[in-house]
Amino acid sequence: MILYRLFLLLCTTVAGAPLHAGGGKYFHIVHVEPERLPNLNTPREGHAVFYAGGELMVAGGHTDGFVPTATAEYLSDGEWHQLPMTYTHDHGTALVLRSGKVLLAGGSKEEMGVGQTYGVEMYDPSGHSFTGFGCLSRKRTLASAIELDSGRVVITGNWYAEDGIEMFDGQKSFTPFKSVTVGRVVPYLFRTSQGDLLIVGSHDTYGHEADTAVVDRLQGEPFVVPLLRQWKPLTYNAPTTADAGFIGDETQGSDAYLMAVRNYKRTSHKPELSGQPAGQMAVVLVEDTAFSLLPTACPIPMMSPLDGAGPIFYDRGYIAADRQAQRAYLCGVDKDKRLYVVSIGYAQRPAPLTLYYTDPMPDCGFYVPALTPQGNLVIVGGSSKTDYDSDNFTPTASAWLIPLGRQDEVTVADGPRPASLLWWLLAAAAVLLAGSWLVIRRRKAKTENREPAPIVPDEQPKTEVSSDNKNEELLDLICHLMDERQLFRNSELKATDVAAELGTNSRYVTDSIRECRGLTFSQFVNGYRVGYVQQLLRKHPDMKVFEAYTEAGFTSERSFFRIFKEVTGMTTTEWLSKNVG
Repeated sequence: MILYRLFLLLCTTVAGAPLHAGGGKYFHIVHVEPERLPNLNTPREGHAVFYAGGELMVAGGHTDGFVPTATAEYLSDGEWHQLPMTYTHDHGTALVLRSGKVLLAGGSKEEMGVGQTYGVEMYDPSGHSFTGFGCLSRKRTLASAIELDSGRVVITGNWYAEDGIEMFDGQKSFTPFKSVTVGRVVPYLFRTSQGDLLIVGSHDTYGHEADTAVVDRLQGEPFVVPLLRQWKPLTYNAPTTADAGFIGDETQGSDAYLMAVRNYKRTSHKPELSGQPAGQMAVVLVEDTAFSLLPTACPIPMMSPLDGAGPIFYDRGYIAADRQAQRAYLCGVDKDKRLYVVSIGYAQRPAPLTLYYTDPMPDCGFYVPALTPQGNLVIVGGSSKTDYDSDNFTPTASAWLIPLGRQDEVTVADGPRPASLLWWLLAAAAVLLAGSWLVIRRRKAKTENREPAPIVPDEQPKTEVSSDNKNEELLDLICHLMDERQLFRNSELKATDVAAELGTNSRYVTDSIRECRGLTFSQFVNGYRVGYVQQLLRKHPDMKVFEAYTEAGFTSERSFFRIFKEVTGMTTTEWLSKNVG
């Protein structure tokens, strides 16, 4: 361990920038100074934040006392200018259209977020004007909307009311289109290159955890993504922009998205308040109908690298992708109200991470951030309570700019930048010594027939760690091996093989899977194999089922068909007819 720490110290010094360990690898840490923008005229929560006509805009929401406000504001010449709206749209839907206009729809009917509304209006930034023109086919609040290539708009999602998909024709009409398998609150919407649309979410319309693996479609039948049972999408109880995580190329017809997910076993309502992370965060890459974990240079940091700051809370872990810089941003906050922004260089594999952090911001609302045209983040309004929860009764009027810009980042992928050959030699020597020490340690453990303890990432607390936390931490490492190295494709994979990869004992491997997932080792591995078969058959419709299940690690046709039905609830023929063709 001394040699390992020496190596870390040398790499930190050589690189000339602070590094922190994360799952045995490193991410850079950068302190940023937020810029205070002018305060809003009206404190707000539940409002929409977007850019229209080149201006930062907020619309609707509710103000002090949880009272809806039918006003909007735009920032120009260093001050906010307030405008009247037709409706309040408290927790409503806002979508910036390709025309430059903004569609606003639905929201809570009464004070304190009660009920839903039909009202629809259009904002025209050229005249700073709102015009009410129609109504939804169903009363909605906390819905999502996205514009299709045809100019039509899909709207779905609801809160404490029935859900379903409806279509706006781009002119005046809103018509019911299709029911959904699972009603959702603020669902994710992903376009596909075939003109289809995927609908994903982790909570139903009453806030209860839903089956996250079920994906509804605009065209065709729903399908199951086993990955989303282990890695659950985050849910935001606030208006969001469906295309915020888009990283594709519209000119080439390439549709790809990033989505924040969490692998967790919740032990309390707010684990972060007791000093423990709620679970490991990660990012899922969605390409057409294929879902996979985005490989990162190290796990997303769950604990602050600052002394005494504790866990980072990502419940509003909304991803904003800057396609020009090819970076995506994930925001969190700690108990002292510091803002953390994880920068993910998604164009590289594995994606390098940089962790930006601020000093405590006691009057910041930590609302859903918006990306500026210059590549910065802005946070406008929200709740200014001193813990992780929002307070709808006392929103803030504060506005902040987080200056990330598009400067070059020093990334892990670049490697250390030595000041001299001497530093390189010292670092290389440290690596060799550390490697030799690790080999000796493992040989000694084998000869003494001792069971090594599960590996715990360096950034996690070392004192009073419960067995549940150890199981979760070990499972995160097991999942990382499955996702990144696809160990499940080895048809003879055993728990002892996984244990050998992690330098632990097979009993710890099977115990962590059983305790955290309620599965045997074989069931756990077969879930990955079935998911891989589905991914192959969607990407390659002409591929034979035999070829797909062989690639995934199955050796028997009979066992594959049996396990496929156990995992998906359908035969392969049923699944193929609904998902491939």
